[in-house]
Amino acid sequence: MSSPHQSVPPAKSSHTTGEGTDTGRPSRPGGLRSASTGRLAAIGAVVLAYLAFVVVGTVQDWSLGVRVGLIVPVAVVVWLLMPRRTNTPTPGVHVIGVPRLAYIGVLVLAFCVFFPFVGWPVGLWWLLLFPVLAVLWVTRTHTTVSEAGLDLSSMLGKSKHLDWARVKGISIPERGYVRARLDDDSEVKLPAVGYDRLRELIEASGGRLPDVFAAAEAAEAERVAAERAAAQAESDAKAETEATTSSDEKAEPKSEQ
Repeated sequence: MSSPHQSVPPAKSSHTTGEGTDTGRPSRPGGLRSASTGRLAAIGAVVLAYLAFVVVGTVQDWSLGVRVGLIVPVAVVVWLLMPRRTNTPTPGVHVIGVPRLAYIGVLVLAFCVFFPFVGWPVGLWWLLLFPVLAVLWVTRTHTTVSEAGLDLSSMLGKSKHLDWARVKGISIPERGYVRARLDDDSEVKLPAVGYDRLRELIEASGGRLPDVFAAAEAAEAERVAAERAAAQAESDAKAETEATTSSDEKAEPKSEQ
């Protein structure tokens, strides 16, 4: 396997993608019109529960911060229940993004910041910004692989395009995202492409990036074959030595007679 900070030069290829590949990110929410009856019931139940909480809180004279603050986790739950459209394959385009399971972490974060906010809404209102920033990070962080090159998008930085002609190889750091090594020997991070997504990146490149996994497997196979050959040679030499010793031992009694 490629060692940390190793630059892997891309293989020359005239590959052109004839068929589209599935994008790694779902499309935007499809809206309530495409929702099933079960999802509509779940969304309605969440909204009604919040309204009941607000009404009861008003009657019981609960603080305004408690009643309003709960709208953040309720909004996150409703957003997660909103249906998504089916992914539409785009010819020659593959998007590697943050896994959608990350939204579970966003939901947990929203609940974690809600309770401190309820305790002191005036001073801790800014805690509610963390779930919003987490959602922006999930939705904006991705790397798009296409025939034109690599398009990089991060939460803080602007979108950046890299032509394949500029990409000399890839660098695999010990931590963080995989990097693209450019023709000027500089390196650029590929958002959302960790070591666990490297194989996906290589396959999406359509031969423009070398299959480092196949190279590592071939090297490992050669090493195993060399070790087996050395072990076999050692075994043959040992067997030959034992045969010679046995032959000498049989010849000694005859010479004494």
